[in-house]
Amino acid sequence: MESKLQNWPPVQGRYEVGNKISPVAVCTNASIDEIKISPQKVAIWGKCVTENIGIEKIIQNIVSNPNIRYLILCGKISKGHFVSQAIECLVKSGIDNDKMIIGAKGNMSYLKGIDKELIEQFRKQISPVNMVGERDGKKIEEVIDKLLQTKPSEFSPKVLKIEKVAEIEAHSCPDWIPDPKGFFVVLINKERNKIIVEHFQDNKLKCKITGDSAERICKTIVNLDLIGDFQQTKEHAMYLGRELQKAEIALKNGLDYEQDQKLFIKKVEKENQESADEYESADEYGWHD
Repeated sequence: MESKLQNWPPVQGRYEVGNKISPVAVCTNASIDEIKISPQKVAIWGKCVTENIGIEKIIQNIVSNPNIRYLILCGKISKGHFVSQAIECLVKSGIDNDKMIIGAKGNMSYLKGIDKELIEQFRKQISPVNMVGERDGKKIEEVIDKLLQTKPSEFSPKVLKIEKVAEIEAHSCPDWIPDPKGFFVVLINKERNKIIVEHFQDNKLKCKITGDSAERICKTIVNLDLIGDFQQTKEHAMYLGRELQKAEIALKNGLDYEQDQKLFIKKVEKENQESADEYESADEYGWHD
């Protein structure tokens, strides 16, 4: 059977693949590296922090491997999201006509990106095991060992095919066209704990925008209508958003920032790792979405 799973899992994400014929998969919610699991005991384990795209990717990766019969839900909960609760509701009650998970608490609990056939097979194939909040790998492995002793049969000889989305190779922007409304210079001031954005028009400084949030500065620039309507409006807006996010990361982490240059991230010291983990962001891509 393992030879048939040569290209499994079909959907990319932040996960680890172990023993592909194991009946156990593990969703670690917002936990990433702190949960250590023996790769020979589980088929796949990884992070999931959103109740829509994240769960959709879990479903696709599980139904394409009929050996998987259990899904352990463990790790820390993603702030503002209820992934494990949504998965349990999905298995118990399914989805409504709008493809919302019946009984799920999260506002994002909709599965509009996959076919109902996949959802229904997932519901029949999987038994969720609730260990939410548990991050001790040894305790999780004790439960895995008990599940392995049940020796469940393969769910179905029929493996549903997962439609692959075409990959488009990214390429650089064509020749940069100046914005008719001017250009921006992005700086950070560590003493003031501020991001400073200077807007120039005709090489003259017209205004300065200060703040500690890339999001708020972006909204202010939009409200002031400082980006021109021209051929590369979108490219310029995306560029500015990238630079402001880099500036915010640098400001909050005491890093050096220079516009148009790479941002070098310092490694988090061990004593600060736990506090850093508390601010795990909700990533919507991969089996950690």
